[in-house]
Amino acid sequence: MSPWLAERRDLAAQSNALLPVPTLTDEHWRFTSLRGIDFDAFQPVAAPAPGEIAGAILADGDHAGRVVVRDGGAVVDELSEAVTAQGVAFGSIRRLAEERPELVEPLLGTIVGYDEKFAAENGALWTDGVLLHVPAGVRVAEPFHVAYEIATEGAAQQWRALIVVEEGAEATIVEEHLTGLPGYANGVAEVVVGAAGHLTYVVVQDRGDAALHFAAHRAEIAKDGLLDWVACSTGARTGKTRMETRLTGEGATGRLSGVYVVDDKRHLDLDTTQEHDAPNAVSDLAFKGVLLDEARSVWRGVIRVAAGAQGTDSYQENRNLLLSPKARADSIPGLEIDTNDVRCTHGATAGPVDPMLRFYLMSRGVPEAEANRVIVEGFLEEALERIPDERIRTALTEHVMRRIPS
Repeated sequence: MSPWLAERRDLAAQSNALLPVPTLTDEHWRFTSLRGIDFDAFQPVAAPAPGEIAGAILADGDHAGRVVVRDGGAVVDELSEAVTAQGVAFGSIRRLAEERPELVEPLLGTIVGYDEKFAAENGALWTDGVLLHVPAGVRVAEPFHVAYEIATEGAAQQWRALIVVEEGAEATIVEEHLTGLPGYANGVAEVVVGAAGHLTYVVVQDRGDAALHFAAHRAEIAKDGLLDWVACSTGARTGKTRMETRLTGEGATGRLSGVYVVDDKRHLDLDTTQEHDAPNAVSDLAFKGVLLDEARSVWRGVIRVAAGAQGTDSYQENRNLLLSPKARADSIPGLEIDTNDVRCTHGATAGPVDPMLRFYLMSRGVPEAEANRVIVEGFLEEALERIPDERIRTALTEHVMRRIPS
């Protein structure tokens, strides 16, 4: 292991040892209890034998490159020759941290620090993940695909991602989290979009109903850069994902689109931050969720505008459709504004299917279950239509609708 990497792991380990597991008294964990979870019961394991991943939602079609991280390591690590010739680096971050340290050392651990328990644990223990580095001016048409899979019962998977799109570059990366087995996944993704760069970042969390999923994603967007961020959550028994967007350059844009379907007794916690540090930047967040059975969702969203960030235009909304009287959705929007001449708005709703709309459909011969599906698809359509790639949009629409009872 390189000395610089060992030093950062040591710093993270020191923080991890000092930080307690969050409780309901912590502001970001007020609605998500970790009581009763024995994290020590999950242990890291080496990567199993190579092979294709089962159940991937967005793996079909052409890709610029593919990585599959199974348990503790990459078992698929591929990049097309054409994209390699453009100077793009993509593959196992464990491998590239040794082969191309100049791409990893300057940024790893600088965007997501070690001041939060799960991020500190990851900084000390991560085993593999992905690096994507697109040089200035390079545009890659086909998406990059990475899948994280727990293939061993009781495994702890600590994954790490570093995604960099330099000035004027353009790329799409699809990240899927999959497992049908009991396991614990904890990950960190650090994202940099350079000046006038454009990144589409799609994250699908479809862990099994016995899995735990925790992740921190943080992005920094430079002048006139654009991040199109798509989040789809349909899995895990207990899951908490932090999505933080920091607009550091004038004219930067961050667009966050999210859909989730939560059933059974699953608990999903989404914690978002839109942080405006530069003037005339735009952030736009729209999350829509459908809850069934005794499921629960939590969304906590903060728009933070720094002094000097005049001309900020920021919006956030969270809408929830409750298909069961026992389902629950908590939405906590917030604004922290330290300057004037800004436009910041938010909205949040939660409620059952409109009975008049259901009656209208049923009066025209549509069975009740199918009427509910039509209403749900219409409800989610607005968020799904924000996904820029048609192939990804179609696949995610089909995936979330399979979660709705027919």
